[in-house]
Amino acid sequence: MGLSGVRPKPQHPVALRWFSGVAAVGSLCMFFWAAQAHGQEDEYLHIYNLIEQADSLSTNKPNAALTQYRQAQIALQRFQKNYRDWNAKVVAFRLNYLAERIAVLTAKVSSPGGSAVTNISASMSQVKLLDGGAEPRKVLRLHPKPGNKQTLDLTMKMGLEMKMGDTQNPPMKLPAMRMIMDVTVKNVVAEGDIGYEMVVSDASVADDAGATPEIAEAIKSSMPNLKGLSGTGTMSNRGFSKGAEFKVPASADPQTRQAMEQMKEVFSRFAVIFPEEAVGAGAKWEVKLPLTSQGMTMEETANYQLVSLEAEGLRGKAKRTVVQSASKQKVENPALSGMKLDLDKMTGTGSGEVAFDLGQLFPAKGNLEGRSELSMTMDLGGQKQTITMKMDLNLQLGAK
Repeated sequence: MGLSGVRPKPQHPVALRWFSGVAAVGSLCMFFWAAQAHGQEDEYLHIYNLIEQADSLSTNKPNAALTQYRQAQIALQRFQKNYRDWNAKVVAFRLNYLAERIAVLTAKVSSPGGSAVTNISASMSQVKLLDGGAEPRKVLRLHPKPGNKQTLDLTMKMGLEMKMGDTQNPPMKLPAMRMIMDVTVKNVVAEGDIGYEMVVSDASVADDAGATPEIAEAIKSSMPNLKGLSGTGTMSNRGFSKGAEFKVPASADPQTRQAMEQMKEVFSRFAVIFPEEAVGAGAKWEVKLPLTSQGMTMEETANYQLVSLEAEGLRGKAKRTVVQSASKQKVENPALSGMKLDLDKMTGTGSGEVAFDLGQLFPAKGNLEGRSELSMTMDLGGQKQTITMKMDLNLQLGAK
């Protein structure tokens, strides 16, 4: 069944991460707009080609094949919805075939549970005190006790605009995503490092009439898979992450694995990185970090201002502005089956405020709004395709 003798040029979905938490969502968004074929025949050709690519990967690279099959399934379901009268039997046959292949490969994949590691070490960063602030000043260090528990509540909203070549796609709006994570401090060593355990107690997507339907549906189907996942991590008493990993089941689909990594990092990014010196209200300091994310190397500069310090220096509020940039480089995203991209330019800015308690591992409250722009070039069957993206992100964090 299908298009006998037709060998369309290969095309691929594209994904790049922005601000520690957007790639899982960006991957879905970009996939839906990657096929800019003219007419129903060309659009089906694109999906058919995805299936053929997955078939060729299924023997030696089952994980990569599973990703391709799932992407093809989502695209074909959307195609069926938009063009109900186009070769209904062919579309139904292909949907059944995809369901069978996904079921077989899900059972076949038996690699050990993946782990996602984030490491922002003090030795790799540059922290510079710009202004010590008003007296009295205090050395700020986290000091939660073993057994201390927090319930973190994160809500993320995102919007995306994308242009492929000369084709400008309509703006896309994603539904609000919410994840609740229980964090327990397990140990605190003499040097100040804090070991903790985290468990996802709930993950959901809000109903939003203004959200892009296909994207909302895909996200809703993936988010519940995060519930119950657990992991461990270590943070220094100055707020540097020294590693974190989640125990993701071997049967978890690639979307769940990537979503877990992104959401986990978003939580960790709310932590305040404190300077070495004592500071008081009004203090300002700068933190420069080299970051590697989804195959892309970036530079980040965060500027902090201590808005207030109260309760004998145990609690306070800090404002933060963030600037990220990445220069030209080859990017190979592990979520894209080894696909290589040429990143031409990436810039990102953000700002927000956090309320911290030195007796707790993570801030009690925080918010972050940001915008990112990037341009890249991808190879579509030997033809270069330029892609530009603009993304807006809104994050809200609460803790109990």
